[in-house]
Amino acid sequence: MNTPTNKQLIAKRLLIPINTQAILWDMDGVLIDSLSLSLKACNQIIAQHCGDQVKLSDAFIRSIFAYDIPKFWCLISEHLIEAHQIQVTPDLLQTFQVAYLATRTANLMLLNAGIAEILDEAKLNGLTMAVVSNNPTEEVKETLRQSGILNYFTTVIGNDIEKFNKKPSPDTYIFAAQQLGIEPELCMVIEDSLIGVESGHKAGCHTIGVATGGTDYDSLAYSPWTNQTYSSFAENHLAIQFGDVRKKKILTPNDFVSHMIEHIAWRLCVEIQLNWTSDDWQALGQMLGLHIRQFDIQQNSAAVLGMIDDGSAEVAITLTDGKPNLVLTGIARLDLEWFLSLRCEQLQSGEPLVELMRGLATGLNAIVQVNICSVQDAHHTWEGVFRSIGIALNRIFTPKHSIAFPSDSLVESTEKNDDTRELRVLSKSPNYSKVFRGTAESHVVVTVDFSRRIGNSFIFNVAPNIDVSNLPKLLENLAEQAGFNIQVEYDSTVLNSSHVVLEDTALVLGKALLEILILRMTQWGVNGAGSSIQTVDDLTAQPIHVGISIEGRKFWLFVPFKDSSDTLKKTFLIGQNIHSTLRSEDLDDFLDGLAGGLGCSIIVHMHEIIEAEKGWPLIFSQIGKSLKEAFESNPYRKGVPPGVKATLA
Repeated sequence: MNTPTNKQLIAKRLLIPINTQAILWDMDGVLIDSLSLSLKACNQIIAQHCGDQVKLSDAFIRSIFAYDIPKFWCLISEHLIEAHQIQVTPDLLQTFQVAYLATRTANLMLLNAGIAEILDEAKLNGLTMAVVSNNPTEEVKETLRQSGILNYFTTVIGNDIEKFNKKPSPDTYIFAAQQLGIEPELCMVIEDSLIGVESGHKAGCHTIGVATGGTDYDSLAYSPWTNQTYSSFAENHLAIQFGDVRKKKILTPNDFVSHMIEHIAWRLCVEIQLNWTSDDWQALGQMLGLHIRQFDIQQNSAAVLGMIDDGSAEVAITLTDGKPNLVLTGIARLDLEWFLSLRCEQLQSGEPLVELMRGLATGLNAIVQVNICSVQDAHHTWEGVFRSIGIALNRIFTPKHSIAFPSDSLVESTEKNDDTRELRVLSKSPNYSKVFRGTAESHVVVTVDFSRRIGNSFIFNVAPNIDVSNLPKLLENLAEQAGFNIQVEYDSTVLNSSHVVLEDTALVLGKALLEILILRMTQWGVNGAGSSIQTVDDLTAQPIHVGISIEGRKFWLFVPFKDSSDTLKKTFLIGQNIHSTLRSEDLDDFLDGLAGGLGCSIIVHMHEIIEAEKGWPLIFSQIGKSLKEAFESNPYRKGVPPGVKATLA
């Protein structure tokens, strides 16, 4: 992995500032796994002197693990008095400490994962190293000697130098730097506790926290005293290849970051094995980008509208021979700074995700443009962003394997011909579906044919006061862009509501499409999501963009970029006529029915609000383009529903 220019990588796992001249190590919980011994030994010692019924929790031992041994056992004694009403005399306290020290001396404590490799390479690179511990110097040296690593360190500083205060005071780290003849700002401190990182930070050192001791990762990561945090020093590893997207194992210190990488892998159509141990998210993104860039390039750029539920973004990625860059923007109505400051799941803000994208752009050597569009829930918006990135990367790198779906494998419905059933699938195949819906007021039959063996036809037997004669124009436009022909038979003379005609027609159309998609998905694999944006030029070619994701749940949303939702409602959604006879509020219900029948989310991005007469035909056209991509074959996703969590009903 190439590393950021201001850092150097030690043993393929530890990133340090490039000007670092010395590493100052804490010992317990960092170099050696003394925590495991403490968790076991403390309860053995207490059981011997206080009875088997008295036990300390692992959480309690971890919470005090950073303190020196006398303080450690004083805190245990106070806990025994308060929680168990056991009187700990000075003699008993001394007994505890002696037994604990004897146990530490008698047991060889293993090095934590990755320590041996880091020590070897740091020494090879000419870095000076010292140990600064909250335990007495000679005891520290003996432990290091037993562990076989004492010779790596130029000096060992314990807590028994009388003129210095113990951690969290910076005294011992400042003294260690003086002993080495190196300025503190050129030293890096590695600690496992809050009192340790506070000590290193106050000494003026670059401070790293590692969660292999008593303090958990989040506490270290969100402390004001750490510059970087690691879950461990195990080796970072990434392996990706095109294949079954269900084959995935993604481990990072933050579950939401892992989930965003999962979105990229899922849409890129790769199997992925990732182990990443630090909060250097830019370096993680760079490693991911470098691996992706090794794939054969299918095209140099791509753009997409990505979304999930109420969150959406538009993303363009262009590979470059020049300087890579992340361009992050928001629509005019969005306060981008506010959005980036929002907490999201296990993240305190969006900054780690920005760093991840910045690193990805560097690793890809690409210009990555991200426009944040819809923010109802930060979680969904970030999912929309990383879905968009994954789809754009799919178009750039993923080999295409076009499949001709068979048109002669018609499956007649095995459902009983029960007229009391509201919705029935009459027949279906990977290219054809015929669905009936009957209610007390109407009967609707919709046929969809991707092989186009049948012609378009539309019959609407409705009440005389309802005029939907121009609806076929919009449906033909949608079907043409999606790549299928359509037949609609709507029979109702009781009904006198035009919005129900459009909603019911769309509902049955959606159900017919869903039957085809499920067959294709099961036997061959499909994309399951699509948008009207395909190329970078598409971002500015039309004022309206549409995205669709078919995941088994109904949702639809209009997103005005400049104007208010109230303006959109008054000038576009309500009270407008399209093709003279169609009502805008009825077309709004068409989207509702389509989303319900297909089990999909639909988002309409309004870069600008244009006349409804022009805008609604454009929306139907863009829906068709989105459906075309969603229904295209994708063998990497065979048997896999579109969503990461496989939620297609």
